Amino acid sequence: MLGRIEKDIRYQIFKLCHEAGGGHIASSLSMVEILWSIFSTHYKPPHDRFLLSSCQGALALYCVQHTLKTPDFKLTDFLKEGSNLTMFPNTDLPFSDMTSGSLGHGISMAVGMALHKKFNAVVGDTLYVVVGDGELDEGSNWEGIMAAAHFSISNLIIIINYNKVQIDGTTATVMNIEPLIDKLTSFGCTVFSVDGHNTKEIIDTITSIKQKNTEGPSVLIAHTIKGHGISFCAKDLSWHYRVPTKLELDFVKQELDCH
Repeated sequence: MLGRIEKDIRYQIFKLCHEAGGGHIASSLSMVEILWSIFSTHYKPPHDRFLLSSCQGALALYCVQHTLKTPDFKLTDFLKEGSNLTMFPNTDLPFSDMTSGSLGHGISMAVGMALHKKFNAVVGDTLYVVVGDGELDEGSNWEGIMAAAHFSISNLIIIINYNKVQIDGTTATVMNIEPLIDKLTSFGCTVFSVDGHNTKEIIDTITSIKQKNTEGPSVLIAHTIKGHGISFCAKDLSWHYRVPTKLELDFVKQELDCH
C-alpha cells in the first residue's frame, strides 16, 4: 500500500515528464521509496555523498527534492534552457555528487571519493550509490565493487534498484545477472535484500548497515517493480521513454487521488 507522500511524488514524476516533454517515468517510479528513504532520513550533507549512477531515475530524484523543499530548487526549471536541472543529475546540484548519463561509473567514482577521504583521515560520512540492475551488465561496476572490497571501503552503501526489466526486455533474457547475491558475496560485499517499495524496511535496513562494523562495501538489493504505483505503467516497456499525454496525466491524478 502506497503512502500519501509516495503517491504525491509519483504524480509529480508523471506531471513533470508531461510538462517538460522528457524524462524516464517507469525507472523513476520504481525507485521512489529508495530515494525517499535515503534523503528523508539518512543523507546528511555536506559530508555524505550521493551518486545516482542509474541516471534514468532523475525525475524521482528531483521530485523527492521538491517534496523535501530543498532550498534554491525549482522543479519547474527541469529541461529549461540554462537550467542545471538537466535530463540526468549533475554536480551543479547540491544533492548530486556525479554528473551521470553514461551507465556503469557510479560505484568506481564512489570508491575514488572514499579513498580520498580515507587517505585524508576523514571519518563519519557515508557514500550512497544507486545503480540499476540492467546497469550491472557493465563490467566497470564489478571492477568498482572488487576495488571497494580490496581497499576495505566500509562506508560505501550500494543500492541496486532490482526491477528486473531494462529497455530491451527482462534482465533475465538480455543479460542474466543471477545468482546476484552469490556474486556480490564472492566479491567481498555484505549483502542485504528488501522490498524496494517498503519505505520503513529500507530505512531500517540502511540504519542496520550503518551500525554494523563491516570490513568492506555493503549492498542493498531492493526488489522493485518498474513503473510501480501507476496501473498502466507497471512492466510496460514503452514507459521507459514515453512522454504522457494530458489525458493520461488526468487519469493518473485520479488514480493516485492527488489534488
